Amino acid sequence: MLVILEAVSGPVAGRRIEVREGTSLRIGRSSKSDYAIGEDSYLSGQHFAVECDGAQCRVRDLGSSNGTFLNGDRIVERIVQEGDSLAAGRSMFTVRIQASVRQRIAVAEVNSAPTLEYAGGPASLRDGPSRDGFSPAQSILLDALYRDGEPVYAVLDALKDARIPVFLDASGERHARVDDTNPLAPYLVVVPPQSRLLDVLVKDGWNQGWGFYFTARIGFEDVLYHWRSFLTLRNQNGQAMSFRFWDPRVLRAILPAMETEEAGAFFGLLSRFIVEGESPGTAVEFSLGPRGARRQSFVLV
Repeated sequence: MLVILEAVSGPVAGRRIEVREGTSLRIGRSSKSDYAIGEDSYLSGQHFAVECDGAQCRVRDLGSSNGTFLNGDRIVERIVQEGDSLAAGRSMFTVRIQASVRQRIAVAEVNSAPTLEYAGGPASLRDGPSRDGFSPAQSILLDALYRDGEPVYAVLDALKDARIPVFLDASGERHARVDDTNPLAPYLVVVPPQSRLLDVLVKDGWNQGWGFYFTARIGFEDVLYHWRSFLTLRNQNGQAMSFRFWDPRVLRAILPAMETEEAGAFFGLLSRFIVEGESPGTAVEFSLGPRGARRQSFVLV
């Protein structure tokens, strides 16, 4: 994996900064940085770092005076995606990510999967009756979640909407923060098919980046323990890194790039993941295949 910061405006417009897999590059105004941009007086001496561990890349602010901004939001640390806009000092960069050969092969394999077929075919779902109180598109999503009869769970990010903990408490469903010592950790909740929580999750939360759904035949405590082990990972240099796997954009990106053994560990005893798609009106399902994660998309129309 190779990350390229293309300077699109500012004193170094047109310059390309490369960060290779397994490395961390500190960028700032002074020579103490790994990459110095002395022309930009609004940069701190060591302003931000770009880290790439092969599965994902992130930007981390280094305590700069004027801040580091990703897509307009001031950040402390965040995973970056292809096409993101990164601003620091008077410089603006576009993030470009080039996958390794292994990752390109994996993506090609999972993207060749056919459109997800349900019992009776997708047309039977589109033409079938809507669930009470839900639109036809929302009904298709719910049918996909509960079609196998396995317990359905959701992992939710309260940072996306401050109302999420209130909704969980009011629902009466079993829930807990994945790590109650970490205020940034997401919530885990079990969602029965008739839960009143679905009204909020499907109508308000879908396409808002709240998190993702998955199915599993193991109990709540076992699922909680499973996810707790993924909150912090170590890169090839042994550095601890927070892993925001509950972000739909992150989940869609990292699962296809995982090797078979990595995907097996991430799935554990879980069966399927369902996450909002890249564009409204779509959903993506991941299951574990012989070559790792298998991606299948379906349309909610």
